[in-house]
Amino acid sequence: MTAGGPATREIWLGDVARAASALGLTDAAGWERVAALLGLGPGVGQVPVAEPPGDPTDLPAPPTEPGGAGPTGDGEPASYAEPLGVPRQPVAEEESTLLVPVGHRPPRRTGWAVDPLPAPRSAPAAEAGALPHLPLLAPRSTAAVLHAALARVTAEGDLDVERAADHLARGLPLAEIPRRPLPTLRYGVQILADISASMEPFARDVEDVIDQVRSLVGVAGTRVLRFADCPSRGVGAGPRGTWRPYQPPQHGTRVLLLSGLGRIGPIFDPHRGTEREWRETLLRIRQHGCDTVALVPVPERLWPTWWQSRLRVVAWDRGTTVGRVVGGLR
Repeated sequence: MTAGGPATREIWLGDVARAASALGLTDAAGWERVAALLGLGPGVGQVPVAEPPGDPTDLPAPPTEPGGAGPTGDGEPASYAEPLGVPRQPVAEEESTLLVPVGHRPPRRTGWAVDPLPAPRSAPAAEAGALPHLPLLAPRSTAAVLHAALARVTAEGDLDVERAADHLARGLPLAEIPRRPLPTLRYGVQILADISASMEPFARDVEDVIDQVRSLVGVAGTRVLRFADCPSRGVGAGPRGTWRPYQPPQHGTRVLLLSGLGRIGPIFDPHRGTEREWRETLLRIRQHGCDTVALVPVPERLWPTWWQSRLRVVAWDRGTTVGRVVGGLR
C-alpha cells in the first residue's frame, strides 16, 4: 500500500502475511513491525502477531552450527536465514506525529440585559430566625376594639341631668339618682382559648389578645383557661393532664371565646367541635348570668345563623373597627 494509493478500509491477517512475504521477513520482530504499520500492532490495541501463519515446511531449513545440526546447544532454535534471490526492501521508519499545544481560552462572559438584584443586607442575630408578626387586629385599635367588646354597661356614670329635670318637672320623686350608662371592666373577664390543631395558625394572635386583655382588665381580673375543640371536653390553665370539666364563672363576668367555634380546620376532623356541643356550652354560660363574646377568625359571610342568637360575635380581622363592634353588639 503506497502513500498515494487509495486508503484501505479493512486490514486482515492475510494482508500482513502477504506484506511480510513480499518483504522477505522471516523473524517475529519483522512480522510485528509489519502488523504495526498496517494498523494491527500493539499501538492500536491489537494482539501482536507472534509467529507468521502458514505451513512451517514451506520455510527454508535453518542452518546448522559447527557443533552439530539442528537447534543450538541452549535448546533454542537457530534464526532463519534470509531466502536467496529475494531482494530485501527497506522498511520505512514510522513517522512520529507531534501534537501542537493549543492555548486555553476561558468562556466568554454573558452580558445581561438588566442589572442584578442588590445583595441582601445582613439582619441582626436576634431577628435572623424570627419573621415579623402581622396580627389579625390592627395594632393601633386592638385595645379599643377589645374594650368595646368586653365592657359591661352599667348605670354608674355621671349624673343624668335631663332625666332628673324631667322627673322633677312632672312632680315625681327621685327614688334614685339617675346616672348615665358607663362601660366598665371591673367585673372581670374569663378567657377561653382554643389550642386545637385548627387554631394553630393563630397561636401568636391568641397570645397577643390575652396580653391585651390583661393590660386592660388587670392580671387579677383576668382568668385564662385553655381547651381543645370545645370547652365541654375539659379546660385548664396548665398541661392537659390537669384539665377539669368546665364550670362557668360567677354572675356578671364576661366570657371571651378565642376559637373558630367548629367552623375552621379540616371538615373530616374527628375531633372537631360539633354544633350540639357548642350550643350546650353556651347555654350553661347564659344560665349562670354571664354574657359570651366570641372573637372568631372566620369571615362574616360564613357565620351560621344560630351564632347571633346564642352569643355576641366579633370578626377577628383587620377590617374590624370600634364602630362595627358597637353596632354588632347592640
